[in-house]
Amino acid sequence: AVQQQEDPDRSGIDREREPPRVGMPGGPTGPKERKPSLTSRLGNAMFGKKKEATPPPPKQNRRLSVAGDTHQSPIGDPNSRGTVIDQASNDWLRYFSLSNAGYEPDGHKKTNQDSFVSIHEFGDPSVSVFGVFDGHGSCGHLVSGYVKREFPKALSKSLLKAETVKAEPDLKAIGKLLNDAFVGVNNRLEVDKAVDSSLSGTTAVAGCIVGKSGSRKVVMGNAGDSRAIIGYEDAEGKFKVKELSDDHKPDREDERARVLSYGGRVEPLIDEDGEPIGPHRVWLPNMMLPGLAMARSIGDDIAATVGVHAIPEIMTYDITERDKFMVIASDGVWEFLSNEQVVEMVRACGEDGERAAREVCAKSYHEWRAEEEVVDDITCVVVHFQKW
Repeated sequence: AVQQQEDPDRSGIDREREPPRVGMPGGPTGPKERKPSLTSRLGNAMFGKKKEATPPPPKQNRRLSVAGDTHQSPIGDPNSRGTVIDQASNDWLRYFSLSNAGYEPDGHKKTNQDSFVSIHEFGDPSVSVFGVFDGHGSCGHLVSGYVKREFPKALSKSLLKAETVKAEPDLKAIGKLLNDAFVGVNNRLEVDKAVDSSLSGTTAVAGCIVGKSGSRKVVMGNAGDSRAIIGYEDAEGKFKVKELSDDHKPDREDERARVLSYGGRVEPLIDEDGEPIGPHRVWLPNMMLPGLAMARSIGDDIAATVGVHAIPEIMTYDITERDKFMVIASDGVWEFLSNEQVVEMVRACGEDGERAAREVCAKSYHEWRAEEEVVDDITCVVVHFQKW
């Protein structure tokens, strides 16, 4: 399928009007009281800007990289702005992919730093490849775009086709193929002078679906805090979640230990009042850089000197008749929506993947607007299984 830019009016998101605030804390109606955004607080803490005489804002939990402060970044590639969609189907599955640029209150049109890959037939009708890449930093859109282009090239169609015809595909071999693709793309990016990845990078959650009828498998790789889940129906007819990835937050015990062993620091940014701002981040030992809110990524060359790497965690899953759909999304979705909320939203849309993706993105957007002055880019890929 060919991805296409979409008319923003069809994206399912109202970018001009404040969403209804009925039932929200602070009163049923009326405009939301504006408070300094997290990016403003980050800038004050990092560059010593004099504090204004305003009440301190409540603590927030945004994950945006300090190095990726969009207010200090160039506008970027205009082709990456706006909304991008993709959809296709075959006998095995059907999908709808949607990526929306976020929102900034300064009047500039935000560059979409998210990218995705959705290939329903990758060398063979029974092999599919899906992935979401959430860029960060001033060149984050270029990094995620690079990974979007190069990741499928790094996968061997012949190997995947050979595995899919087996009675039981070799999941270790497929996992190694994914691992080599993540690491190989990262290594090529590091030496590609066309993209500055010193303080820019991207998360990556990407994998493949392989196997013939009765032995269908999902093999998913993840580096960062984008996420993939399965929505399945249990024996009682209730929909449940199976996680296909685990977020690589810097304060996760094993991730923290690795960063510390490389001489890095893991701690939140401290504002001018001595209060922590947002999540734990990765820092150089004696500098306020890079402030990365994840412990694995593709790119981020400076962060790599203190243990941030692109080696993915690989998870595998056997698809059965109880498994109804898979959702892969950027952190623009997961920041305010839980796995269970997303599964319920997709379930409520029946087999309409387009409606499901649009509703998840629209709900995410409204949650961001309700909590923040800015809105992160939001990408959601919904894959419905038709055979298993």
